[in-house]
Order: sequence, then C-alpha cells, then structure tokens
Amino acid sequence: MTTEAFDHFQRSMAIDYVKWHDGVGYALEEVARLSADEREAAEQLVLDRGMADRRDVEALDAFGSPRALAAMQQALASADLTVRLEAAMRLRSRGLLSEAALDDILIEALDHTTLRNGLTQLLQMVGQHPSPVVKRKLLACTLTGHDDLRAHAAALVHFLYGKSQSEFDVAHRPFYLKFNSPSMAERQQAYQALCEQIGVQHP
Repeated sequence: MTTEAFDHFQRSMAIDYVKWHDGVGYALEEVARLSADEREAAEQLVLDRGMADRRDVEALDAFGSPRALAAMQQALASADLTVRLEAAMRLRSRGLLSEAALDDILIEALDHTTLRNGLTQLLQMVGQHPSPVVKRKLLACTLTGHDDLRAHAAALVHFLYGKSQSEFDVAHRPFYLKFNSPSMAERQQAYQALCEQIGVQHP
C-alpha cells in the first residue's frame, strides 16, 4: 500500500501538452510527506526516466540524496540543453559547481539555444548569474547572435546595466527590435548605441 502523497507524486509525473507548454513540474510538495521507503521508490521512478526533461532535474534536487546529486552531475553532459542548464544552476546553488564551470555552460548555450530549445530558461539563468564574462558574451550576442536571440539579448543587457525597468522593457521595444534587422549595418548602429548607453567601449 502506498500513501496518498506517493500516489499524487507518481500521477504528477505524467506529462501532457498543457503541462509541457506551461512548464508544470512534478508535485514536489509531496516529497516531504513521503516515508523513507516511498522517497526511495519515488526517486527511482525519476531516475528510471533517464533525465527526459528538466522536471527530472528539479525532482532530483528536491530529493537531494547522494545518488540524486550524482545523477544531476551526469546531467551536465545531457544532449538536452534545457536539462544541462537546469542541472548546472541547481548544482551551483548547492555549491557543487564552480562559477567558472557555470560561466562556460551559459556561454556555450548562448551560441546554440533557440526559442524552441530553452531560450527563455537560458535568459532567466543569465539574469540570475550575470558574471562579467557572461555579460560580455551576452553583449556580443546582440550583434552576432542568431535571430531568436539578438533582440532579447539586447533587452537583457539593457536591464543588467540598469538602463531599463525589466528584462524586456516594452518602453524600449523599438530599440531592441533594431537588433533583428536583416541589415548588419543597422545592427552595428544599434550595437554602438547600446554600448554607449551602458558605458561599455565597443570593439
């Protein structure tokens, strides 16, 4: 016999389009209510999924056992970028990943992440970890990043340097959209203006 808490947790692992679209995770509030045996069984259910998505990383972080943390370390090599990012931030918050290692992961992700593959998550994480090297990379992405990224990178740079009120301040939207121009010359003008606004010498 299992408890209601275990059954609820297990049911929450079933994903549908709405849960996927809205980013609904597992019922992690139930973890504290599980018995020791149920906790181990629930953790095994998550491990058996093989890090299918970032929700598995969230759950393993909630369990926090040695084998859960070991699996999170392995997730840093996942082919799924969103899984790698989630594992990196959670390990960093536990002091199990160096700042330099997190910098490397975020910088690499900025070259590859798209709207369909974790861009929103990545920008949120960059905003939470705006180290000098990450900010420099983000600034470079406003000019040379891919189409999904440039305008959002410009908006986040603007915010991180205290020049706007939010991560994508609609009051400055016309300026940010200049970074989506198909003309490199126009993007270079916008980039120069951004550098001047934030007080950074551009190349």
